Amino acid sequence: MTDAPSSRSAGGARAAVVPVVVPVVGADAELVALGERYWALAGFHPELGSAVWCEKTAQIDTAGWGRQIHAVAAAGVRAMVEGVACAKCGGALSLTSRSAFQQLLEGREPACVDCNEFLLATVNVVLSPTRTEKREKQREEESALRAVSEARSRWYQQQSDAVAAAYPAAFPAAAQELPVGGVREMVGALALLRYAPASDRIRSVGSWPVPLHPDADEIADLLRALVRASLIAVHPSTPAHAMVWAPASFEVALQEAGGDLDGVPPPRLTHGFCPTLAHYFTPVGLDAHLATALTPTGMTADEQSGIVALAHELLTAEGLRYFAHRLGQARLPPVPDNHLARLRTAMGKVAGCRPLGEIYNLAWRVTRTAAEAAQRNPQASRADLSAHALSQFEGHVQRAVDEPAWEIRPFQEVHGFGLAAMTRTLFYNVLDMPPLETGLAEVEGRLPGARRRTPAHGVNPAPARAAADDDPLAQLLVRLSATGSWRPEEVLDVLERIKQAQNDGDWFDGRIVAREAGRLLALHRRLAPAVGSRSAVLAVLGATDMLLHPISVGAEQTASGRWIAAELVAVLVPDISPFEQLQGEEQARADRRPR
Repeated sequence: MTDAPSSRSAGGARAAVVPVVVPVVGADAELVALGERYWALAGFHPELGSAVWCEKTAQIDTAGWGRQIHAVAAAGVRAMVEGVACAKCGGALSLTSRSAFQQLLEGREPACVDCNEFLLATVNVVLSPTRTEKREKQREEESALRAVSEARSRWYQQQSDAVAAAYPAAFPAAAQELPVGGVREMVGALALLRYAPASDRIRSVGSWPVPLHPDADEIADLLRALVRASLIAVHPSTPAHAMVWAPASFEVALQEAGGDLDGVPPPRLTHGFCPTLAHYFTPVGLDAHLATALTPTGMTADEQSGIVALAHELLTAEGLRYFAHRLGQARLPPVPDNHLARLRTAMGKVAGCRPLGEIYNLAWRVTRTAAEAAQRNPQASRADLSAHALSQFEGHVQRAVDEPAWEIRPFQEVHGFGLAAMTRTLFYNVLDMPPLETGLAEVEGRLPGARRRTPAHGVNPAPARAAADDDPLAQLLVRLSATGSWRPEEVLDVLERIKQAQNDGDWFDGRIVAREAGRLLALHRRLAPAVGSRSAVLAVLGATDMLLHPISVGAEQTASGRWIAAELVAVLVPDISPFEQLQGEEQARADRRPR
């Protein structure tokens, strides 16, 4: 047996014991590669003299051969140390592990691989057919998962490419005038610009710290209306999960393809999207353009009426929002769903005659009383206490309406509960009035007389109304023009749904209906800036009478415009049958037809 390394000089000893890696005869090439990586020596520590390896054992992936890396390495290679014999058998020393090599450097005499029965048994387990079969199965599963992951990544990239292609980051030519819309839409767009957390793009509107609209349920519809009015546009960076796809997801597409990755259909945009998750951008100069368009002195009488209606909407929604906030502070549940209509009615009534600060006071009073009752009687139903707070609020509202001289100390802005962006924009930027101290009467008093009015174009309203008596569709238009119970956005949503759904469906005549719906939407876009969104919707409904392309609905034949009108009537006047007016119109025409 040779002298121990401790008897040599330090440098010579280290150089003499560098292991030489020799592949095991017949070993798998992958095992040989793993063994070479395991025994790759980078050098020695200059002060400690310990071995420094090229890779840590934790960095070496055994690729399913086993968890004990030194046994996997022994199954592929032998690390021989020339001039050093095994302490047991006296043969050439083959190192069992890196720890054994460190022992050799410290002067101890380790045993070789062939003398380590436990290591040999572990190597046999690594090389056993059962382990090989298990490893191959694991590799197949990993390969399949990797293929699915790569296909999913390609599908996601196709989604991003589709969004970028469908929504380019450009508005129409600069020579075209900046868009306008209804008063509500323009105030919403101005608030969107001035309260967006970032200046590069408008995103995640639904999670803003300052809500865009005091009623969270209105934000999505408002954003859709802004997109329709071209006041904002969807940004190509919009995340794919904000869009509606067909197929709905990669998993659905894979299922439709029967698991065949090569047959997965590409994602297709349906042009539906989640407005609160999408990203948006606006035309350059829109802020100054909207500020000018919203100057009260330049508005028509209809636009000033729109300002008053919007102020009432926002004050009502702010009151409802504060009422819900106060219930949450008092640890009381929201008002029961079947009582929400009562709360909205009461809030709308008081918002028409009292400023928001006084409404805050009334809401605070009744919720404080309910909270005190909950403390005095812990067994009381919390839902009943919330309902009782509503009943008290209704009483206060009635008194506030009946007794204008009743003094209610107005609250100032509540710390940590600021007003919504649209409320701030309307009162501070458009009206230049404090929102918590201004009532609806003051808003009406601040608005000057209309600078211009929509011309009548020489039409005599009396004959027009008389003519409506013989035309059910005209009667419906007169009825709708005299009531504010319907919303233009609902009609536009129906047309957009018809345009998309029928065009993508299997109904042959649906493509005709989809094309006609697109034309009606284009008509609304042209008319809305001039006459307002509500008047434009009435014009669209009236124009359905001119769409005469025959279509089949089941076993019945009808005109495309009549079918679309039925869908719109179902939204505008839900208390009548969708076909009631149309059937009356058909009968009226038959009566007027020459015999």
